[in-house]
Amino acid sequence: MDGSTFRRITRPMASYNLRGDYMRISNRVKIAAVYGSVFLGAGFASGQELLQYFVGFGRIGIWGLIVAGILFALTGWAVLAICRREKIYSYSGLMRFLLGEKLGVITEWLVVGFLFCLFVAMLAGAGATARQAFYIPFTVGSLVAGLMVFAVLCFGLEGIVKVNLILAPFMVIGGIFIGLFSFFTYTSPAFAGIGAHLGAAWLVAAVVYASYNLVTGVPVLAATSELAVTKRDARFGGLVGGGIITVLGISMALPLFLYYMDIISLEIPFLYIAVGYGRGFTMLYLAVLITALLTTAACNAFAVLNAVESRHETPKRGRIKIAAAICLVGVFASHIGFSNIVAYVYPLFGVLGVFKIAVILLSAVRKKIVIR
Repeated sequence: MDGSTFRRITRPMASYNLRGDYMRISNRVKIAAVYGSVFLGAGFASGQELLQYFVGFGRIGIWGLIVAGILFALTGWAVLAICRREKIYSYSGLMRFLLGEKLGVITEWLVVGFLFCLFVAMLAGAGATARQAFYIPFTVGSLVAGLMVFAVLCFGLEGIVKVNLILAPFMVIGGIFIGLFSFFTYTSPAFAGIGAHLGAAWLVAAVVYASYNLVTGVPVLAATSELAVTKRDARFGGLVGGGIITVLGISMALPLFLYYMDIISLEIPFLYIAVGYGRGFTMLYLAVLITALLTTAACNAFAVLNAVESRHETPKRGRIKIAAAICLVGVFASHIGFSNIVAYVYPLFGVLGVFKIAVILLSAVRKKIVIR
C-alpha cells in the first residue's frame, strides 16, 4: 500500500480547512484537530472501549487514560518531527524510513488487515445500535450500514468528510459536557460496585489501547505532516492533539464509572446514559453515534479498497465489485459482535502498535529529532 492510500483520505480534509474561515487557523491547530479527531470512532463514542480498557479497573483507570494520552502525545510529536526533518509526507515513506523496504511493506499490509477489522467493528456497532435503540434485528442494522458504505465507496467520500468536520467539534464538546455534568450531579459514590484489579493489568490495558489506536493514527499523521512547517507545529500538533483525546476520554469515562453496574453487559453503554437525559438528547446522541459509525466504516473500507487497487490496475466496474465484496464480507463478519471485536480482535493488533510506538520513539530519541 503506497502513501496515496491514506493521503487520498486526508487530503480532502486539509483542502476544506484551507477555505473560508479556516484560512486563519494555523497549521499547528489544524494538525491537533485532525489528530484529536482520529480516535473519535464508534468504539470511543459508544463507550465500549472506555468501559473495557479503563472503567473496569476502578479509579486507577483514570491513570490508565492519562498514560494512554501521554503515549498519544509523545508518539504524535515524534511522528511529525521525523516526517518534517526527513521530508516524509506519506505513511509508506515513514515505514520505509523506520523499518526498511521489506519489513515496511509487511507492516503496511498488517495495517490494512486492522483497517478491515475496524470496518467490521463499525458494522457490528451499527447492528448493536439498531437492536438496542430501535429494536431492529442486528443483521438488518449491519446490512443497512454496509449498503450505505457501499454507496459511499461508489460515489466518493467528500460528503461524509464534510459531515465529519461539522460534527466532530460538537462530539467533543457534547462528550465533555455530558460527562462532567452527569458526574458532578450524581449523588451516589462514583466508583461503587467496580472491582479493583490488582497488579499492572490497568497499565497493560492502557498501552494496548493506545497501541491499536495508533496503528491508524500514525498513517493519518504521516499523511498530514506537510502542515508541520516548523518544529513548534510538530510539537504543538502532537502534544495538543493527544491532550484533546485525553480530556475527552476522561470526561466520557466519568459517567461510565457512575453507571458501571447497569451498563457492564451492554453493547452501547453510553446510550443507556443518554436515555436518562430525555428523548431529545438521546436522539442527538444517536445521530452523532451513527455518524461516527458510518464515517469510520467508510474511511476504513475506502482505505482497504485503495490498498487493493494500488496493487492492481482496476477499471471502474472492477472497483465496484471489490467494494461490494468488502462490504458483503464485512456484514457477515460483523456477527462476531461489537464488544467481542473490541475485546479480542483489537488487542491482537495492539502488539503491532506497541512495536510501532517503540520504533518511532526510539528512532526519534536516537537521532535526537524531537530536541533539535
